Formats: sequence, C-alpha cells, structure tokens
Amino acid sequence: MTHPEGKPTQLAVWYFIAATFIFAAPSFFYENLPAWMRIGLFIVGLIVVAAGGWQLARELRRPKVERDLPPTS
Repeated sequence: MTHPEGKPTQLAVWYFIAATFIFAAPSFFYENLPAWMRIGLFIVGLIVVAAGGWQLARELRRPKVERDLPPTS
C-alpha cells in the first residue's frame, strides 16, 4: 500500500501512538477508574503495542526496492 506520491505507508507508528494514549488515558481523563478497568486498559495497550510491533516487522520485511522508490510526479 502506498500513498499517491509513491511513499510507502507507515502504519506502525500509529499503533504506537494509539498505545501511548491508551496507557495515558486512565491517568489523565479517568482519575477514579476502578482497578479492574485500569488493568483492562493496560492489557489493551499491550495488545496494541504487540500489533504495532507486528506491523513494524511487516514494514521492515518489504523489499528495499519497494521501500525506497522515488516519488513520481
């Protein structure tokens, strides 16, 4: 999957950004959250980090030629 200008899509970074918000949400937005919900959000954050790692591995495994294509105009 590429952008119209030829740059490859970098999706993994968005997984890591989402995980950061999931980890931080209980502290910033929901101060009185029960412990079981905090643990649940922590587990969801770990799952998103793992998915981001999987996506990053997929992006790095692409052939170098496909990753470094010059933009076409």
